[in-house]
Amino acid sequence: MQLNVVAIRIWLITFGITLLSFLITTIYYGVFYSREIKENYMNEYEQVIENVESLSTKDPRFLLENIESINGFHPQVNFALLLDDTYTSNDDEWVLPFEEEEQKIILEEPGIIDNINSDENIIIRTDKNKEYESNLPYVFHIKSTTIDGENALLYSWADLSFLVTLEKRISYLLTGLILAHLLAAFYYYLYLKRNVSEPINAMTNIAFDYARDDFSHQLPISGRDDLSELAMAMNKMGHSLETNRMVVKQEKELLSHILDNVETGILYYDSDKTLLLSNPTGEIFLTHYQIEEASQSKQSDFVDIEEKLIDVFSTKSPVEFTIELKETYYVVTILPLLERESRELRGIVVSTKDLTKEHRLDKMRVDFINNISHELRTPLVMIQGYSEAVLDDVAETIEEKKEMAKIIRDESQRMNRMVNEMLDLSRMEAGYIELQKTEVNLNTYLRNLLFRFDTMADDVEVSLQMEAPKETIYQILDKDKMDQVFVNLVNNAIRHTSMTDKDEKVVTLQLLKEQELNEIVMIVKDTGTGIPDEDLPYIFDRFFKADKARNNQISKAKGTGIGLSLVKNIIEAHDGFIEVESSFEEGSAFIIHIPIVEDGEYDASEW
Repeated sequence: MQLNVVAIRIWLITFGITLLSFLITTIYYGVFYSREIKENYMNEYEQVIENVESLSTKDPRFLLENIESINGFHPQVNFALLLDDTYTSNDDEWVLPFEEEEQKIILEEPGIIDNINSDENIIIRTDKNKEYESNLPYVFHIKSTTIDGENALLYSWADLSFLVTLEKRISYLLTGLILAHLLAAFYYYLYLKRNVSEPINAMTNIAFDYARDDFSHQLPISGRDDLSELAMAMNKMGHSLETNRMVVKQEKELLSHILDNVETGILYYDSDKTLLLSNPTGEIFLTHYQIEEASQSKQSDFVDIEEKLIDVFSTKSPVEFTIELKETYYVVTILPLLERESRELRGIVVSTKDLTKEHRLDKMRVDFINNISHELRTPLVMIQGYSEAVLDDVAETIEEKKEMAKIIRDESQRMNRMVNEMLDLSRMEAGYIELQKTEVNLNTYLRNLLFRFDTMADDVEVSLQMEAPKETIYQILDKDKMDQVFVNLVNNAIRHTSMTDKDEKVVTLQLLKEQELNEIVMIVKDTGTGIPDEDLPYIFDRFFKADKARNNQISKAKGTGIGLSLVKNIIEAHDGFIEVESSFEEGSAFIIHIPIVEDGEYDASEW
């Protein structure tokens, strides 16, 4: 049994107050009220006795004649008159003896027996004479007098036997009341336990369930008392909490989903600059930054984010800056979170946006403008120069004029090819690409294609090789668009292979038919300079020139940087894909995968 249980505490308080009141009443009655009553009765009896004794002194004859009447004057006061002064059991000498019951009581009291034979005046009162203490309070007087010249003794007796009997009855009644009180207290405890303690315990358990986000239980409601209304309120509160929990959970899941999928990195620091929340994008930024910090923190141009956080903590103003790491470029914004009223700093949100692609694209766009300006300026200068030479009759012979005209034509075709490449790339990226597909004998097509580069390869001492299966492989594709693909790939392979000092300079064109994978594989492989690992992810981006990463003869690099991007778009238009494998200083391999489509398996209207 726990004393902190409400029902037990209420029961103890109520029972204690009732018991205290009962004890106070009992003690008051027993100590004060009973004693006062006894004293009043004793005074009254003694007053009656003294009055009779006074009468015996003033008119003894009247006393003798009316002793019986006087004896019946008060029911609790008894008188006896003895004419002889010697107490004897002979009733003849008594004018009026005590009744038998009074005689038995008198003879049982030691104080009376010791003085019963005295012929002197005796006054015994148990509440005044401590030596005569008795269980039965009484008053006993012996008064000597003379009646007609004869000695006489007047015995007076008064007791509180009726009061003792009443006290015994009251004691029995009090005992019964105590038992009834204990029984009532027991039933009162059961009532409190059932109607107060158990409902409160049930509410406590429900409250703990609510604290554990368990809203599956409801409190039973019976009646319209305060506890029932409290139970009803708790049920409504549980329903509201469950609704709010579901709303908060959905909002939290939504926020978590947004944070996990948003491209912007989020880092939340509290007022102690402790990281409390981050999303995957923010964690990636933090990892990149910490790696960079470990190696570049001592450089003067390194951006220290911790210093930026300290500045924002002190100024409470947002800060935006850029961080260029080894392979990434970020725009970072630090925002202080302030209380609306007190303007106290609750924390800081750091948002990071990866603009590496945009930054690289801007750089490539600048490079492209520079490259295209250079690529166009060279043929324009040559066209202008040779045109002026023809007009000024610098060329004297027909052969010289034809040679200059041929140069003008070649440079014009070169300019036209560059413009067409840019237009084709723009159309493809916009989704406006038209394929004129026909069935092509790939063995013959690739062999003839490679033959077109014999002169170019011989000039730079590069060997061209063809590897194809004996069986003839047919494929439905756009021959002109695929010409652009292989012209770009083979031209790049020959050019970068010629830049090396290797004894064996080989460009190989391979044709494979993977029946199990249901695809045609065409590979352009060289033993050239290779591509650095850091450039591999970007070689198919617009305007990106891997040439600038080569380790030698970079001055001979040509092109606008859109060739491989155009190649990728054409291959994807044929529902295929292209991948590259390269080792720096060893060589590269561009691998083209195109699904097998034979004659009769495609609908020309789709193109």
